[in-house]
Amino acid sequence: MNMQRKFLIVALAVLAIGSYAIVATTNEEEHPRHDHDVPTAPSSPAAQTPAEAQAKSAGCLTCHAATDQPTMHANPGVVLGCTDCHGGKADVRWEGKDEKSKEYVAARERAHVLPRYPESWHYPSSRTPERTYALLNKESPEFIRFVNPGDYRIAMEACGACHEKTIKDAHRSLMATATMFWGGAAYNNGLLPFKRYILGESYTRDGKAAILKGAKATPEEQEKFNVIDQVYPLPRWENLPPADVFRAFERGGRNITNQFPETGLPNISGSIQKLEEPGRPDFKQSNRGPGTGARIAVPVLNIHKTRLNDPLMWFMGTNDNPGDYRSSGCSSCHVVYANDRDPRHAGPYAKFGHDGTTQTADPTIPKGESGHPLKHEFTRAIPTSQCMICHMHQPNMFMNSFLGYTMWDYESDAPSMWPKEQKFPTAEEMRKVLDRNPEGAAPRGLWADPKFLSDVSTLNPSLKDTQFADYHGHGWNFRAIQKRDRKGNLLDKDGNIVANDDPKKWDKTVHMASIHVDVGMQCVDCHYAQDSHGTGHIIGEVAAAVEIDCKDCHGTVASRATLRTSGPASGSRANDLAKIRNPDGKLRFEWVGDDLVQRSVVTPGLEWKVSQVKDSVTPGNPHYNAKAARAKTMSLGTKQQKWGPDV
Repeated sequence: MNMQRKFLIVALAVLAIGSYAIVATTNEEEHPRHDHDVPTAPSSPAAQTPAEAQAKSAGCLTCHAATDQPTMHANPGVVLGCTDCHGGKADVRWEGKDEKSKEYVAARERAHVLPRYPESWHYPSSRTPERTYALLNKESPEFIRFVNPGDYRIAMEACGACHEKTIKDAHRSLMATATMFWGGAAYNNGLLPFKRYILGESYTRDGKAAILKGAKATPEEQEKFNVIDQVYPLPRWENLPPADVFRAFERGGRNITNQFPETGLPNISGSIQKLEEPGRPDFKQSNRGPGTGARIAVPVLNIHKTRLNDPLMWFMGTNDNPGDYRSSGCSSCHVVYANDRDPRHAGPYAKFGHDGTTQTADPTIPKGESGHPLKHEFTRAIPTSQCMICHMHQPNMFMNSFLGYTMWDYESDAPSMWPKEQKFPTAEEMRKVLDRNPEGAAPRGLWADPKFLSDVSTLNPSLKDTQFADYHGHGWNFRAIQKRDRKGNLLDKDGNIVANDDPKKWDKTVHMASIHVDVGMQCVDCHYAQDSHGTGHIIGEVAAAVEIDCKDCHGTVASRATLRTSGPASGSRANDLAKIRNPDGKLRFEWVGDDLVQRSVVTPGLEWKVSQVKDSVTPGNPHYNAKAARAKTMSLGTKQQKWGPDV
């Protein structure tokens, strides 16, 4: 038996023994569990009469007198009642007027599905609370369905009659499994020896960690497209033997802490022999074996923490900063929240702010309260601001560069961001800020105040050195990347220096966003359903999960665009982009004469011409560009340095 096989057996044994659903932060002593006898609602039907659907909404409408899309779908062909999706009791009615009366509360309690942890949900508030982390894994499936029928734990019951394949695919997508992160972190830190990853996130209906099997693939497909047969849950961090057996961070002195751990109570015995001598060098080596002393698998612990602070599709967003508002599962993307006031990032949704407040017609939903979706409706017009909730830092397709931003350096325009006098926060103050923003500098900066953070981008007109984005995932700040020369001088579009004291310098300089953003494109204009839902295969790397390739829309130096997908995830089943229609019924791509026109899926009425590589490299063509031609027709023969159409 080879070493790798032995390691696999040991690893799987640990997984089998130690795997668990990540526990929620709810303290059961503070927030006790309340069990309710709630019958499981039938699965939503694929078809029914309007009268049947109306009967399943009758009682609900006595309180929720108006809504946006009663079925969540704009398509009138979808016939659903309230309890088809949410469960609950549609035969409970309210005929009174005093919504604070005991009778109203009693009717609401009978009609609604009640949570196991009402304090954690701030019940009876309907907003999504801040930092629910893995609370969904502890809640009843019936309550999860009540608050979000699109959650992956119960989406098959609420949506599966029509969307069964899509749901199964989405369960296996990278946005749900996090295989690229869990597997990469495990391999790179020496926890597991497998480049073909074996870890991934998945849960059962009851919130238990689950083994997930993907669609079948041939050995050739597995090798070429990094397809994985199945993934296993992440082990418990305290059970997995640590692989990082280095002596890093071991302090010198008389006592070797990982040999004589006194966690929490140093020198409890009072023995003078155990008193540390500051500055004394090591005089013996430590025990470095796996599991010795207080040594644990730190990378595994960090992955668990990251899974809570950076939730993927199985959990809700943290809902505590502009740019962090979203639900879970299907609703993570298809139900839009107010996250960004910049039209370049949020399109027509920008006017609704960035504080997660609602625009719904439902009279029972408080206006001006954070944690609510904009409307009670699904949409395919998903703005980039919704994608940025997750894709806001490495290693998950760092979207900031697409928008022309990067992490703030903590120094640019410091007088506007730091207090005049250094702040020394108390432990309580630090904890309050770090719960919302885990960076070490946050408790000492002005952006520790949520109100200041929310308005950081309004400082832009008065700033001297940088410009800030209007999204603040994790409570972070992101600065614009401007065109500069090698000495740091701002440049305009023609390469001329823009004076630092020019009051209009930010209008003259070039914000280095993608040209796609400049024409009004949002992420979903390029990454369609398959890039988000997946193919049903479990993929181990981000690049292998992308269906679209540049040439599909822009063509090559030799030919115009074919409008057929050719990226790694397209496999042998290329999709025809020419057949895609937007929600308004118009073709998304259409050849108009010699021009390829693309229509926005997010912004009504917006369209643009898609440049063709062949035009840009062909001398005499109106779109010929010498620099583009040089860049796109370089010879592979580095000795000759030849270039041009004939290479």
